[in-house]
Amino acid sequence: MRRYETLYILHPELSEEQRQPLFDKLTGLMSADHGMLVKLDEWGNRKLAYEIKKQTRGYYVLMEFCGDGPLVKEIERNMRLDDRILKYLTVLTDKAVDAEAAKAEIETAKAETQAAKEEKSSSEPTEQGADDEKGDSESTKAGETLVNDTEASENTPETSDQEEPENGPKQNGAE
Repeated sequence: MRRYETLYILHPELSEEQRQPLFDKLTGLMSADHGMLVKLDEWGNRKLAYEIKKQTRGYYVLMEFCGDGPLVKEIERNMRLDDRILKYLTVLTDKAVDAEAAKAEIETAKAETQAAKEEKSSSEPTEQGADDEKGDSESTKAGETLVNDTEASENTPETSDQEEPENGPKQNGAE
């Protein structure tokens, strides 16, 4: 058994409900061909370095798995046929993998993922409050700047009828 990484880019406008069946399909292929999914890491929407199929953004997904050559061929064949996948790349990371060690790593990865989800959900309300405070202070600073600009314009002398021309005051009818 060998270990592989496949990085693939999905169409950016796919919703979570549209992406999930694709993930299920790929993991189903692995179980059918005696492969094991080690980790599925969703990187999210990112800007592409160049246009791919008229898209400038893409949803990146990194999939680490263990399997044999025929499994990789079948996964890549399915990716080639699926229009939701813009691009993919599979790389061999380890030539010989012990099945028991891979299973232990899968359990560790699942535990880390679960812990990260719990930590993220518990820290989100705190971060939002901090963002709100930042937003308020920034808007206050912007407001102060506007007030200062207004005060500055009030303090500057305006050129109006009060100034006399350089030649002296004009008198009506006596030029």
